[in-house]
Amino acid sequence: MKLMIRGIYSTALIQLLLSNGFTITRPTKSQLERFGVSSRDPPDAEIVDSTSDRNCVDIRGSSDVVESVIRVLRRSFADLIVLRVKDLGCLLGVRIGFPNDAKLKLDELRSMVAYTVPYHHYCRAGGEGLSSMVTIAENLVERGVVPAEEMSKNFREQVLGISPRIGSMIKIIHVKPDGRRIILGRGKVVGKMDGSIKLMRRIMGFGVYDGLGVEKCPGDYAITEASMFRPWMKTSYYSISGTLKGCYYNVSTPVSIYPDHIHYFDLELDVVVKPGSGPEIIDADGLEKAVQENRISEELKKTAFRIAEEIASKQP
Repeated sequence: MKLMIRGIYSTALIQLLLSNGFTITRPTKSQLERFGVSSRDPPDAEIVDSTSDRNCVDIRGSSDVVESVIRVLRRSFADLIVLRVKDLGCLLGVRIGFPNDAKLKLDELRSMVAYTVPYHHYCRAGGEGLSSMVTIAENLVERGVVPAEEMSKNFREQVLGISPRIGSMIKIIHVKPDGRRIILGRGKVVGKMDGSIKLMRRIMGFGVYDGLGVEKCPGDYAITEASMFRPWMKTSYYSISGTLKGCYYNVSTPVSIYPDHIHYFDLELDVVVKPGSGPEIIDADGLEKAVQENRISEELKKTAFRIAEEIASKQP
């Protein structure tokens, strides 16, 4: 089974797939140097970065080969998400999402082949600026300019300090298990501390807040609290006079916080709390459907319920 692999996850994926019996063909110069693979045969399938989301890859080609790749990925990454499937008969196209736990395992795989800074793939997925920072840091180590241990320590500290500036406007990228990529408007950063930020969004329209069933009015505002790598976000809704209307906890994969956006894969499950009422876990049907459709694993489903139950008991 011959694969051509390109993109920010290529070194880690080649390391994994070679060890599972796949052949790499049409390698880049760096792939040739790192793995000694030189086949120029036509590939049975190819793996490339998604053009719309650097947290994902697209796998396309012969159906049996694509399915074999997915089986290996599922065994290797418990939090893997299958976002989109296009069945074209003997050909298959699949989009795979790599949440942050998967990225850390990909870091480990890459480090078997070349020096890899901490949070390599987290930064690669965060945009060109952070990706360039990774390239420079790793080049300095490979050239012997900076010792690997020193670079790793300093780089880890830098990554854990990444956050948007107070007063900046950032977007929240909310990716559903069925592949929909939803931008939840832009919020103004009104607070930050130790890897956590607070965003304020003004409510402009009428209606009802999803999940809460509470009236939405112009002048209301929402405060969203997010922490790097925490698997949920809390949004509190207030009236124009500052009266709390309710709290909504969104359960997700561990949250990524970058200078200009927040990114996570939604796990459908949510917890809502209305003033004067106890917490309620909602949308369990959506999570069950994602499992039945083989988009997420049974293990990830259990993790989502554990997180939701902990939120409901503590209401942080």
